[in-house]
Amino acid sequence: MATSLMDTRATLSKRRAVESQDFLAVIFVGSGENLYPFNQGTNVVSKALLPVGNVPILNTVLDWVFQSGLTDVLIISPPSTHTAISNHLQENYSSGSHPRARIELKRYTDGEKDDDDDASASAGGGAGGYGAYGYAEEAGDKVGTARLLRRFRAFIKSDFVLLPCDLAAPSSLPLASILDKHRTSPDAVLTAVFYEPVEAVKDGAEKILVGTDRATDELLLVKDVEGMEDDLELRMELVRTHPSLSLTTRLLDAHIYVFRRTVLDLLAQRRPRDLDSVREQVVPWLVKGAWQEGLGQKWAPILNPPKRDPLAAALAASTSARPGWSDLLAGPGSPASQHTPARRSDSASSSSSASTSAASAPSAGDELVKFKAGLVPEPLRRRRREPAGWTCKVIVVKPEPVAAPEPAKDKGGKAAPEKAAEPDHLIRANSLAGYWELNRRALRLAAQGLAGASAAPQPGTPGVAPGGGAQDELAPPLISASAQISPDSLLGEGTRVGERASIKKCVVGRHCVIGRGAKITGCVLWDFVVVEENARIENSILCANVRVGDRAQIKDCEFGTGFEALAGASLKGERLVAGQEA
Repeated sequence: MATSLMDTRATLSKRRAVESQDFLAVIFVGSGENLYPFNQGTNVVSKALLPVGNVPILNTVLDWVFQSGLTDVLIISPPSTHTAISNHLQENYSSGSHPRARIELKRYTDGEKDDDDDASASAGGGAGGYGAYGYAEEAGDKVGTARLLRRFRAFIKSDFVLLPCDLAAPSSLPLASILDKHRTSPDAVLTAVFYEPVEAVKDGAEKILVGTDRATDELLLVKDVEGMEDDLELRMELVRTHPSLSLTTRLLDAHIYVFRRTVLDLLAQRRPRDLDSVREQVVPWLVKGAWQEGLGQKWAPILNPPKRDPLAAALAASTSARPGWSDLLAGPGSPASQHTPARRSDSASSSSSASTSAASAPSAGDELVKFKAGLVPEPLRRRRREPAGWTCKVIVVKPEPVAAPEPAKDKGGKAAPEKAAEPDHLIRANSLAGYWELNRRALRLAAQGLAGASAAPQPGTPGVAPGGGAQDELAPPLISASAQISPDSLLGEGTRVGERASIKKCVVGRHCVIGRGAKITGCVLWDFVVVEENARIENSILCANVRVGDRAQIKDCEFGTGFEALAGASLKGERLVAGQEA
Protein backbone atom coordinates (compact mmCIF):
# COMPACT_ATOMS: atom_id res chain seq x y z
CA MET A 1 0.00 0.00 0.00
CA ALA A 2 2.84 2.36 0.80
CA THR A 3 4.44 1.61 -2.56
CA SER A 4 1.26 2.54 -4.41
CA LEU A 5 1.05 5.86 -2.55
CA MET A 6 4.64 6.75 -3.43
CA ASP A 7 4.06 5.92 -7.08
CA THR A 8 0.99 8.16 -7.16
CA ARG A 9 2.89 11.09 -5.72
CA ALA A 10 5.70 10.59 -8.20
CA THR A 11 3.18 10.61 -11.04
CA LEU A 12 1.62 13.83 -9.79
CA SER A 13 5.01 15.53 -9.53
CA LYS A 14 5.79 14.48 -13.09
CA ARG A 15 2.51 15.94 -14.29
CA ARG A 16 3.26 19.22 -12.60
CA ALA A 17 6.65 19.26 -14.31
CA VAL A 18 5.00 18.81 -17.70
CA GLU A 19 2.51 21.60 -17.06
CA SER A 20 5.15 24.08 -15.86
CA GLN A 21 7.63 23.87 -18.72
CA ASP A 22 9.61 27.12 -18.86
CA PHE A 23 11.61 26.24 -21.99
CA LEU A 24 10.82 24.83 -25.39
CA ALA A 25 13.50 22.80 -27.18
CA VAL A 26 13.78 23.82 -30.84
CA ILE A 27 15.87 21.50 -33.04
CA PHE A 28 16.93 22.59 -36.52
CA VAL A 29 17.63 19.89 -39.10
CA GLY A 30 19.99 21.08 -41.83
CA SER A 31 20.84 19.66 -45.22
CA GLY A 32 24.39 18.64 -44.26
CA GLU A 33 26.25 20.85 -46.69
CA ASN A 34 29.65 19.83 -45.28
CA LEU A 35 28.93 16.10 -45.40
CA TYR A 36 29.68 15.24 -49.01
CA PRO A 37 29.23 12.53 -50.28
CA PHE A 38 26.56 11.64 -47.68
CA ASN A 39 24.26 14.38 -48.99
CA GLN A 40 24.37 13.50 -52.69
CA GLY A 41 22.64 10.93 -54.84
CA THR A 42 19.33 9.12 -54.51
CA ASN A 43 17.72 8.04 -51.22
CA VAL A 44 19.91 10.43 -49.24
CA VAL A 45 19.68 9.92 -45.49
CA SER A 46 18.61 12.96 -43.47
CA LYS A 47 21.34 14.64 -41.45
CA ALA A 48 19.26 13.97 -38.33
CA LEU A 49 19.23 10.23 -39.08
CA LEU A 50 22.95 9.75 -39.68
CA PRO A 51 23.86 6.49 -37.91
CA VAL A 52 26.40 6.84 -35.11
CA GLY A 53 27.18 3.46 -33.61
CA ASN A 54 24.10 2.18 -35.52
CA VAL A 55 21.87 4.72 -33.70
CA PRO A 56 20.51 7.85 -35.46
CA ILE A 57 22.18 10.99 -34.11
CA LEU A 58 18.74 12.58 -33.51
CA ASN A 59 18.11 10.00 -30.78
CA THR A 60 21.14 11.28 -28.90
CA VAL A 61 19.85 14.86 -29.01
CA LEU A 62 16.30 13.97 -28.01
CA ASP A 63 17.44 11.78 -25.12
CA TRP A 64 19.70 14.62 -23.94
CA VAL A 65 16.69 16.96 -23.98
CA PHE A 66 14.39 14.59 -22.09
CA GLN A 67 17.05 13.90 -19.46
CA SER A 68 16.99 17.61 -18.60
CA GLY A 69 13.30 17.46 -17.71
CA LEU A 70 12.04 19.20 -20.84
CA THR A 71 9.19 17.49 -22.65
CA ASP A 72 8.15 19.99 -25.34
CA VAL A 73 10.17 19.74 -28.56
CA LEU A 74 9.76 21.49 -31.91
CA ILE A 75 11.72 19.94 -34.79
CA ILE A 76 12.01 21.96 -38.01
CA SER A 77 13.26 20.01 -41.02
CA PRO A 78 13.62 20.41 -44.79
CA PRO A 79 10.57 19.22 -46.73
CA SER A 80 12.62 16.55 -48.51
CA THR A 81 13.45 14.71 -45.25
CA HIS A 82 10.21 15.36 -43.36
CA THR A 83 8.64 11.97 -44.13
CA ALA A 84 11.70 9.96 -43.08
CA ILE A 85 12.01 11.84 -39.78
CA SER A 86 8.29 11.51 -39.12
CA ASN A 87 8.43 7.74 -39.62
CA HIS A 88 11.43 7.50 -37.32
CA LEU A 89 9.71 9.48 -34.56
CA GLN A 90 6.56 7.38 -34.79
CA GLU A 91 8.61 4.21 -34.46
CA ASN A 92 10.98 5.29 -31.68
CA TYR A 93 9.25 8.13 -29.78
CA SER A 94 5.59 7.19 -29.75
CA SER A 95 3.22 7.96 -26.90
CA GLY A 96 3.64 4.39 -25.73
CA SER A 97 7.41 4.54 -25.29
CA HIS A 98 7.60 8.23 -24.27
CA PRO A 99 4.21 9.20 -22.78
CA ARG A 100 5.39 12.56 -21.45
CA ALA A 101 7.12 13.70 -24.64
CA ARG A 102 5.37 16.23 -26.86
CA ILE A 103 7.27 16.36 -30.16
CA GLU A 104 6.04 18.55 -32.99
CA LEU A 105 7.62 18.13 -36.42
CA LYS A 106 7.34 20.93 -38.97
CA ARG A 107 8.66 21.58 -42.46
CA TYR A 108 10.58 24.73 -43.31
CA THR A 109 7.56 25.82 -45.34
CA ASP A 110 5.05 25.34 -42.50
CA GLY A 111 5.97 28.59 -40.78
CA GLU A 112 4.61 32.07 -41.33
CA LYS A 113 4.98 33.16 -44.93
CA ASP A 114 7.63 35.81 -45.49
CA ASP A 115 6.81 39.06 -47.22
CA ASP A 116 9.75 38.35 -49.51
CA ASP A 117 8.00 35.22 -50.77
CA ASP A 118 5.14 37.31 -52.14
CA ALA A 119 7.61 39.68 -53.76
CA SER A 120 9.56 36.86 -55.40
CA ALA A 121 6.38 35.20 -56.61
CA SER A 122 5.14 38.43 -58.19
CA ALA A 123 8.54 38.85 -59.85
CA GLY A 124 8.35 35.41 -61.46
CA GLY A 125 9.84 33.46 -58.58
CA GLY A 126 7.03 30.94 -58.24
CA ALA A 127 7.49 27.31 -59.11
CA GLY A 128 11.03 26.84 -60.25
CA GLY A 129 11.91 30.43 -59.30
CA TYR A 130 14.68 31.49 -56.97
CA GLY A 131 14.50 33.53 -53.79
CA ALA A 132 16.79 36.06 -52.19
CA TYR A 133 19.60 33.54 -51.60
CA GLY A 134 19.68 31.99 -55.08
CA TYR A 135 17.96 28.69 -54.22
CA ALA A 136 14.61 27.28 -55.18
CA GLU A 137 12.04 28.61 -52.72
CA GLU A 138 9.57 25.96 -53.84
CA ALA A 139 11.83 23.21 -52.55
CA GLY A 140 12.44 25.11 -49.31
CA ASP A 141 15.40 22.93 -48.36
CA LYS A 142 17.81 25.79 -47.76
CA VAL A 143 16.69 28.58 -45.47
CA GLY A 144 18.81 30.57 -43.03
CA THR A 145 18.38 29.68 -39.37
CA ALA A 146 17.60 33.27 -38.38
CA ARG A 147 14.91 33.45 -41.03
CA LEU A 148 13.44 30.17 -39.81
CA LEU A 149 13.20 31.52 -36.28
CA ARG A 150 11.29 34.51 -37.59
CA ARG A 151 8.93 32.25 -39.53
CA PHE A 152 8.15 30.01 -36.55
CA ARG A 153 7.91 32.64 -33.82
CA ALA A 154 4.16 31.97 -33.51
CA PHE A 155 4.95 28.37 -32.50
CA ILE A 156 7.32 29.49 -29.72
CA LYS A 157 5.40 30.87 -26.74
CA SER A 158 8.13 30.81 -24.08
CA ASP A 159 11.87 31.08 -23.68
CA PHE A 160 13.56 28.39 -25.74
CA VAL A 161 16.79 26.51 -26.29
CA LEU A 162 17.95 26.20 -29.89
CA LEU A 163 19.82 22.98 -30.70
CA PRO A 164 21.41 21.33 -33.75
CA CYS A 165 20.37 17.81 -34.74
CA ASP A 166 23.95 16.46 -34.88
CA LEU A 167 25.20 17.00 -31.34
CA ALA A 168 26.72 14.59 -28.84
CA ALA A 169 27.48 16.28 -25.53
CA PRO A 170 29.97 14.93 -23.00
CA SER A 171 28.65 13.27 -19.87
CA SER A 172 29.85 16.27 -17.84
CA LEU A 173 27.49 18.64 -19.70
CA PRO A 174 23.82 17.87 -19.06
CA LEU A 175 21.38 20.22 -20.74
CA ALA A 176 19.88 20.96 -17.32
CA SER A 177 23.12 22.71 -16.28
CA ILE A 178 22.90 25.02 -19.32
CA LEU A 179 19.28 25.87 -18.60
CA ASP A 180 20.07 26.49 -14.93
CA LYS A 181 22.82 28.91 -15.95
CA HIS A 182 20.27 30.90 -17.90
CA ARG A 183 17.66 30.68 -15.14
CA THR A 184 20.06 32.09 -12.57
CA SER A 185 20.90 35.06 -14.84
CA PRO A 186 17.61 36.99 -15.00
CA ASP A 187 19.17 39.77 -17.10
CA ALA A 188 20.44 37.36 -19.80
CA VAL A 189 18.70 37.34 -23.18
CA LEU A 190 21.16 34.74 -24.48
CA THR A 191 23.27 31.94 -23.04
CA ALA A 192 25.58 30.40 -25.65
CA VAL A 193 27.84 27.34 -25.48
CA PHE A 194 31.34 27.26 -26.98
CA TYR A 195 33.74 24.35 -26.76
CA GLU A 196 37.29 23.22 -27.34
CA PRO A 197 37.17 20.66 -30.18
CA VAL A 198 38.97 17.36 -30.50
CA GLU A 199 42.26 17.56 -32.41
CA ALA A 200 40.94 15.74 -35.49
CA VAL A 201 38.22 18.37 -35.96
CA LYS A 202 40.33 21.49 -35.41
CA ASP A 203 41.98 21.67 -38.83
CA GLY A 204 38.81 21.66 -40.92
CA ALA A 205 36.70 23.82 -38.61
CA GLU A 206 36.00 27.47 -39.35
CA LYS A 207 37.94 29.64 -36.92
CA ILE A 208 36.16 32.35 -34.98
CA LEU A 209 37.37 34.98 -32.55
CA VAL A 210 35.51 34.75 -29.26
CA GLY A 211 35.66 37.41 -26.56
CA THR A 212 34.47 36.64 -23.04
CA ASP A 213 34.58 38.28 -19.63
CA ARG A 214 36.23 35.79 -17.30
CA ALA A 215 34.87 37.52 -14.20
CA THR A 216 31.19 37.70 -15.21
CA ASP A 217 30.93 34.88 -17.83
CA GLU A 218 29.62 37.35 -20.39
CA LEU A 219 29.93 36.83 -24.13
CA LEU A 220 31.36 40.03 -25.60
CA LEU A 221 32.56 39.27 -29.12
CA VAL A 222 31.94 36.68 -31.86
CA LYS A 223 33.69 37.29 -35.17
CA ASP A 224 34.86 35.18 -38.09
CA VAL A 225 38.64 35.14 -38.36
CA GLU A 226 38.53 34.75 -42.14
CA GLY A 227 36.95 38.15 -42.72
CA MET A 228 39.24 39.99 -40.30
CA GLU A 229 42.11 42.22 -41.28
CA ASP A 230 45.63 41.93 -39.88
CA ASP A 231 44.88 44.45 -37.12
CA LEU A 232 42.08 43.89 -34.63
CA GLU A 233 40.11 46.98 -33.65
CA LEU A 234 38.33 47.03 -30.31
CA ARG A 235 36.14 49.83 -29.02
CA MET A 236 37.45 51.56 -25.93
CA GLU A 237 33.98 51.32 -24.44
CA LEU A 238 34.25 47.53 -24.52
CA VAL A 239 37.72 47.47 -22.95
CA ARG A 240 36.78 50.06 -20.31
CA THR A 241 33.61 48.33 -19.15
CA HIS A 242 35.11 44.83 -19.24
CA PRO A 243 38.70 44.87 -17.95
CA SER A 244 38.67 41.06 -17.70
CA LEU A 245 38.16 40.69 -21.46
CA SER A 246 39.69 37.49 -22.86
CA LEU A 247 40.13 36.76 -26.59
CA THR A 248 40.71 33.33 -28.13
CA THR A 249 40.43 31.45 -31.42
CA ARG A 250 40.57 27.98 -29.86
CA LEU A 251 36.80 27.69 -29.35
CA LEU A 252 34.08 26.52 -31.70
CA ASP A 253 30.40 27.38 -31.57
CA ALA A 254 28.29 24.44 -30.36
CA HIS A 255 25.15 26.10 -31.78
CA ILE A 256 23.46 25.65 -28.40
CA TYR A 257 21.63 28.87 -27.58
CA VAL A 258 19.17 29.61 -24.79
CA PHE A 259 17.11 32.62 -25.88
CA ARG A 260 14.67 34.88 -24.15
CA ARG A 261 11.35 34.92 -26.01
CA THR A 262 11.67 38.66 -26.77
CA VAL A 263 14.54 37.92 -29.17
CA LEU A 264 11.87 36.75 -31.61
CA ASP A 265 10.19 40.15 -31.31
CA LEU A 266 13.48 41.74 -32.33
CA LEU A 267 13.71 39.46 -35.38
CA ALA A 268 10.17 40.43 -36.32
CA GLN A 269 11.38 44.02 -36.75
CA ARG A 270 13.82 42.90 -39.46
CA ARG A 271 13.06 42.24 -43.09
CA PRO A 272 13.18 38.52 -43.89
CA ARG A 273 15.61 39.09 -46.73
CA ASP A 274 18.11 40.57 -44.25
CA LEU A 275 18.07 37.46 -42.03
CA ASP A 276 20.28 34.45 -42.63
CA SER A 277 22.33 32.89 -39.84
CA VAL A 278 21.73 32.87 -36.09
CA ARG A 279 25.42 32.46 -35.36
CA GLU A 280 26.66 35.04 -37.87
CA GLN A 281 23.93 37.66 -37.34
CA VAL A 282 21.65 37.28 -34.33
CA VAL A 283 24.29 36.33 -31.77
CA PRO A 284 26.72 39.15 -32.76
CA TRP A 285 23.82 41.64 -32.72
CA LEU A 286 22.80 40.71 -29.19
CA VAL A 287 26.40 40.61 -27.97
CA LYS A 288 27.17 44.06 -29.35
CA GLY A 289 23.91 45.54 -28.10
CA ALA A 290 24.64 44.39 -24.55
CA TRP A 291 27.68 46.69 -24.21
CA GLN A 292 27.25 49.29 -26.98
CA GLU A 293 25.09 52.06 -25.56
CA GLY A 294 23.39 53.17 -28.76
CA LEU A 295 22.14 49.74 -29.73
CA GLY A 296 21.26 48.97 -26.13
CA GLN A 297 18.95 51.94 -25.83
CA LYS A 298 17.41 51.24 -29.24
CA TRP A 299 16.57 47.60 -28.54
CA ALA A 300 15.78 47.87 -24.82
CA PRO A 301 12.01 48.41 -25.29
CA ILE A 302 11.88 45.17 -27.35
CA LEU A 303 14.30 42.87 -25.56
CA ASN A 304 13.70 44.14 -22.05
CA PRO A 305 10.18 45.61 -21.94
CA PRO A 306 8.97 47.13 -18.66
CA LYS A 307 7.06 44.67 -16.55
CA ARG A 308 3.74 45.54 -14.96
CA ASP A 309 3.86 45.27 -11.17
CA PRO A 310 0.64 43.48 -10.06
CA LEU A 311 1.09 44.57 -6.42
CA ALA A 312 1.42 48.23 -7.36
CA ALA A 313 -1.63 47.97 -9.63
CA ALA A 314 -3.66 46.41 -6.81
CA LEU A 315 -2.65 49.15 -4.36
CA ALA A 316 -3.52 51.82 -6.92
CA ALA A 317 -7.05 50.45 -7.16
CA SER A 318 -7.37 50.11 -3.38
CA THR A 319 -9.58 52.53 -1.43
CA SER A 320 -7.89 51.91 1.92
CA ALA A 321 -4.17 51.97 1.10
CA ARG A 322 -2.18 55.05 1.91
CA PRO A 323 -1.03 57.08 -1.11
CA GLY A 324 2.54 57.02 0.20
CA TRP A 325 2.75 53.23 0.13
CA SER A 326 1.51 52.93 -3.45
CA ASP A 327 3.88 55.63 -4.62
CA LEU A 328 6.74 53.84 -2.91
CA LEU A 329 5.98 50.45 -4.48
CA ALA A 330 5.08 51.71 -7.93
CA GLY A 331 7.67 52.02 -10.63
CA PRO A 332 7.83 54.70 -13.31
CA GLY A 333 4.82 54.60 -15.55
CA SER A 334 2.86 52.13 -13.41
CA PRO A 335 -0.77 52.83 -12.50
CA ALA A 336 0.17 53.36 -8.85
CA SER A 337 2.49 56.23 -9.71
CA GLN A 338 -0.60 58.16 -10.83
CA HIS A 339 -2.45 57.66 -7.56
CA THR A 340 -4.90 60.47 -6.84
CA PRO A 341 -4.97 61.53 -3.18
CA ALA A 342 -8.14 62.38 -1.31
CA ARG A 343 -9.58 65.82 -2.00
CA ARG A 344 -8.64 68.46 0.55
CA SER A 345 -10.41 71.64 1.53
CA ASP A 346 -10.54 74.50 -0.98
CA SER A 347 -8.48 76.79 1.24
CA ALA A 348 -5.71 74.22 1.65
CA SER A 349 -5.81 73.49 -2.06
CA SER A 350 -5.56 77.14 -3.06
CA SER A 351 -2.71 77.84 -0.67
CA SER A 352 -0.88 74.77 -1.84
CA SER A 353 -1.28 75.67 -5.51
CA ALA A 354 -0.04 79.19 -4.88
CA SER A 355 3.08 77.97 -3.11
CA THR A 356 3.68 75.40 -5.84
CA SER A 357 3.41 77.96 -8.64
CA ALA A 358 5.78 80.26 -6.83
CA ALA A 359 8.30 77.52 -6.30
CA SER A 360 8.05 76.27 -9.88
CA ALA A 361 8.60 79.64 -11.52
CA PRO A 362 12.12 79.58 -13.01
CA SER A 363 14.52 82.38 -12.21
CA ALA A 364 16.66 84.24 -14.74
CA GLY A 365 19.74 82.25 -13.65
CA ASP A 366 17.95 78.94 -14.18
CA GLU A 367 16.95 79.96 -17.68
CA LEU A 368 20.57 80.87 -18.51
CA VAL A 369 21.87 77.52 -17.25
CA LYS A 370 19.23 75.68 -19.27
CA PHE A 371 20.14 77.70 -22.39
CA LYS A 372 23.86 76.90 -22.06
CA ALA A 373 23.12 73.21 -21.50
CA GLY A 374 21.20 73.13 -24.75
CA LEU A 375 24.29 74.30 -26.64
CA VAL A 376 26.32 71.23 -25.52
CA PRO A 377 25.73 68.08 -27.65
CA GLU A 378 23.96 65.24 -25.88
CA PRO A 379 26.90 62.74 -26.09
CA LEU A 380 29.19 65.22 -24.31
CA ARG A 381 26.71 65.82 -21.51
CA ARG A 382 26.35 62.09 -20.89
CA ARG A 383 29.14 61.19 -18.49
CA ARG A 384 28.11 57.78 -17.28
CA ARG A 385 27.22 54.83 -19.48
CA GLU A 386 23.68 53.65 -19.04
CA PRO A 387 23.49 49.84 -19.01
CA ALA A 388 21.49 48.14 -21.74
CA GLY A 389 19.46 46.18 -19.21
CA TRP A 390 20.45 42.76 -20.53
CA THR A 391 23.55 40.59 -20.93
CA CYS A 392 24.72 37.62 -23.01
CA LYS A 393 26.15 34.76 -20.99
CA VAL A 394 28.59 32.10 -22.17
CA ILE A 395 29.49 28.56 -21.15
CA VAL A 396 32.89 27.26 -22.25
CA VAL A 397 33.12 23.46 -22.41
CA LYS A 398 36.58 22.00 -22.01
CA PRO A 399 37.31 18.27 -22.36
CA GLU A 400 37.49 16.39 -19.10
CA PRO A 401 39.43 13.11 -18.81
CA VAL A 402 37.31 10.02 -18.37
CA ALA A 403 38.29 7.51 -15.73
CA ALA A 404 40.07 4.62 -17.43
CA PRO A 405 38.84 1.08 -16.72
CA GLU A 406 40.80 -1.08 -14.31
CA PRO A 407 43.87 -2.52 -16.03
CA ALA A 408 43.67 -6.18 -16.97
CA LYS A 409 46.07 -8.64 -15.37
CA ASP A 410 48.12 -11.25 -17.18
CA LYS A 411 48.60 -14.87 -16.13
CA GLY A 412 51.33 -13.91 -13.66
CA GLY A 413 49.00 -11.48 -11.89
CA LYS A 414 50.82 -8.42 -13.14
CA ALA A 415 48.77 -5.47 -14.29
CA ALA A 416 49.04 -4.59 -17.96
CA PRO A 417 50.28 -1.09 -18.80
CA GLU A 418 47.57 1.48 -18.32
CA LYS A 419 46.23 3.27 -21.36
CA ALA A 420 45.83 7.01 -21.04
CA ALA A 421 42.16 7.92 -20.60
CA GLU A 422 40.86 9.86 -23.56
CA PRO A 423 39.12 13.13 -22.69
CA ASP A 424 35.39 13.39 -23.23
CA HIS A 425 34.75 16.04 -25.89
CA LEU A 426 31.66 17.75 -27.19
CA ILE A 427 31.43 16.58 -30.81
CA ARG A 428 29.18 17.54 -33.70
CA ALA A 429 28.55 15.48 -36.83
CA ASN A 430 28.51 18.56 -39.06
CA SER A 431 31.68 17.46 -40.88
CA LEU A 432 33.28 14.21 -41.96
CA ALA A 433 35.93 14.59 -39.28
CA GLY A 434 33.28 15.07 -36.60
CA TYR A 435 31.29 12.09 -37.88
CA TRP A 436 34.40 9.92 -37.75
CA GLU A 437 35.08 10.97 -34.16
CA LEU A 438 31.54 10.23 -33.02
CA ASN A 439 31.72 6.68 -34.35
CA ARG A 440 35.14 6.12 -32.81
CA ARG A 441 33.76 7.24 -29.47
CA ALA A 442 30.77 4.93 -29.89
CA LEU A 443 33.15 2.00 -30.41
CA ARG A 444 35.25 3.01 -27.42
CA LEU A 445 32.19 3.25 -25.18
CA ALA A 446 30.84 -0.04 -26.47
CA ALA A 447 34.13 -1.75 -25.69
CA GLN A 448 33.97 -0.34 -22.15
CA GLY A 449 30.34 -1.38 -21.78
CA LEU A 450 29.19 2.22 -21.25
CA ALA A 451 27.04 2.75 -24.32
CA GLY A 452 24.42 0.17 -23.52
CA ALA A 453 25.41 -1.73 -26.67
CA SER A 454 25.95 -5.47 -26.55
CA ALA A 455 29.29 -6.95 -27.43
CA ALA A 456 29.94 -8.33 -30.86
CA PRO A 457 28.18 -11.68 -31.34
CA GLN A 458 30.28 -14.78 -31.07
CA PRO A 459 31.01 -16.48 -34.39
CA GLY A 460 29.06 -19.64 -35.04
CA THR A 461 26.74 -19.29 -32.06
CA PRO A 462 23.73 -21.50 -32.92
CA GLY A 463 20.25 -20.09 -32.62
CA VAL A 464 21.35 -16.47 -31.93
CA ALA A 465 21.28 -13.69 -34.46
CA PRO A 466 23.59 -10.66 -34.13
CA GLY A 467 20.68 -8.48 -33.00
CA GLY A 468 19.89 -10.85 -30.15
CA GLY A 469 16.76 -12.35 -31.73
CA ALA A 470 16.03 -16.00 -32.25
CA GLN A 471 17.37 -17.71 -35.34
CA ASP A 472 16.17 -20.82 -37.09
CA GLU A 473 18.31 -23.73 -35.87
CA LEU A 474 18.19 -25.38 -39.30
CA ALA A 475 19.46 -22.24 -41.06
CA PRO A 476 23.21 -21.68 -41.34
CA PRO A 477 24.64 -19.28 -38.73
CA LEU A 478 24.67 -15.63 -39.75
CA ILE A 479 28.28 -15.39 -38.60
CA SER A 480 30.67 -18.11 -39.67
CA ALA A 481 32.58 -19.97 -36.98
CA SER A 482 35.85 -19.14 -38.71
CA ALA A 483 35.15 -15.38 -38.90
CA GLN A 484 37.14 -13.04 -36.66
CA ILE A 485 35.30 -10.11 -35.05
CA SER A 486 37.06 -7.90 -32.52
CA PRO A 487 35.25 -7.05 -29.25
CA ASP A 488 35.41 -3.32 -30.10
CA SER A 489 33.17 -3.77 -33.17
CA LEU A 490 29.41 -3.27 -33.50
CA LEU A 491 27.26 -5.40 -35.80
CA GLY A 492 23.67 -4.59 -36.70
CA GLU A 493 20.73 -6.94 -36.82
CA GLY A 494 20.65 -9.46 -39.65
CA THR A 495 24.25 -8.98 -40.81
CA ARG A 496 25.96 -12.01 -42.35
CA VAL A 497 29.69 -12.65 -42.08
CA GLY A 498 31.32 -15.30 -44.28
CA GLU A 499 34.11 -17.76 -43.63
CA ARG A 500 37.52 -16.43 -42.62
CA ALA A 501 36.24 -12.84 -42.81
CA SER A 502 37.88 -10.33 -40.45
CA ILE A 503 36.21 -7.30 -38.85
CA LYS A 504 38.24 -5.07 -36.53
CA LYS A 505 37.22 -1.79 -34.92
CA CYS A 506 34.23 -1.36 -37.23
CA VAL A 507 30.62 -0.26 -37.06
CA VAL A 508 28.57 -2.50 -39.37
CA GLY A 509 24.91 -1.68 -39.96
CA ARG A 510 21.86 -3.89 -40.35
CA HIS A 511 21.46 -6.57 -43.00
CA CYS A 512 24.95 -6.22 -44.40
CA VAL A 513 26.75 -9.06 -46.18
CA ILE A 514 30.48 -9.56 -45.58
CA GLY A 515 31.86 -12.11 -48.02
CA ARG A 516 34.28 -14.94 -47.43
CA GLY A 517 37.83 -13.82 -46.74
CA ALA A 518 36.95 -10.10 -46.68
CA LYS A 519 38.96 -7.95 -44.29
CA ILE A 520 37.49 -4.71 -42.89
CA THR A 521 39.44 -2.51 -40.48
CA GLY A 522 38.46 0.81 -38.89
CA CYS A 523 35.38 1.33 -41.07
CA VAL A 524 31.78 2.49 -40.75
CA LEU A 525 29.27 0.56 -42.86
CA TRP A 526 25.66 1.68 -43.04
CA ASP A 527 22.70 -0.62 -43.64
CA PHE A 528 22.49 -3.05 -46.61
CA VAL A 529 26.15 -2.83 -47.60
CA VAL A 530 27.60 -5.75 -49.56
CA VAL A 531 31.31 -6.56 -49.41
CA GLU A 532 32.18 -9.43 -51.72
CA GLU A 533 34.82 -12.11 -51.27
CA ASN A 534 38.43 -11.23 -50.46
CA ALA A 535 37.85 -7.47 -50.57
CA ARG A 536 40.06 -5.26 -48.39
CA ILE A 537 38.58 -2.09 -46.85
CA GLU A 538 40.44 0.18 -44.42
CA ASN A 539 39.47 3.48 -42.73
CA SER A 540 36.47 4.09 -44.98
CA ILE A 541 32.79 5.02 -44.70
CA LEU A 542 30.31 3.16 -46.89
CA CYS A 543 26.79 4.59 -46.97
CA ALA A 544 23.65 2.51 -47.42
CA ASN A 545 23.38 0.09 -50.36
CA VAL A 546 27.06 0.42 -51.31
CA ARG A 547 28.53 -2.61 -53.05
CA VAL A 548 32.25 -3.47 -53.09
CA GLY A 549 33.33 -6.08 -55.66
CA ASP A 550 35.50 -9.06 -54.92
CA ARG A 551 39.22 -8.47 -54.42
CA ALA A 552 38.70 -4.68 -54.41
CA GLN A 553 41.22 -2.62 -52.41
CA ILE A 554 39.60 0.38 -50.65
CA LYS A 555 41.48 2.71 -48.29
CA ASP A 556 40.65 6.14 -46.77
CA CYS A 557 37.50 6.56 -48.87
CA GLU A 558 33.93 7.78 -48.38
CA PHE A 559 31.25 6.38 -50.69
CA GLY A 560 27.77 7.88 -51.01
CA THR A 561 24.50 5.96 -51.07
CA GLY A 562 24.32 3.32 -53.80
CA PHE A 563 27.92 3.59 -55.01
CA GLU A 564 29.44 0.46 -56.54
CA ALA A 565 33.17 -0.32 -56.55
CA LEU A 566 33.91 -2.78 -59.30
CA ALA A 567 35.68 -6.05 -58.76
CA GLY A 568 39.43 -5.65 -58.49
CA ALA A 569 39.20 -1.85 -58.10
CA SER A 570 41.94 -0.07 -56.16
CA LEU A 571 40.78 3.20 -54.59
CA LYS A 572 42.51 5.43 -52.07
CA GLY A 573 41.41 8.79 -50.65
CA GLU A 574 38.31 9.05 -52.87
CA ARG A 575 34.90 10.60 -52.14
CA LEU A 576 32.43 9.20 -54.65
CA VAL A 577 28.66 8.99 -55.16
CA ALA A 578 26.51 6.66 -57.24
CA GLY A 579 27.13 7.04 -60.95
CA GLN A 580 30.68 8.36 -60.60
CA GLU A 581 33.68 6.47 -61.83
CA ALA A 582 36.90 6.31 -59.87
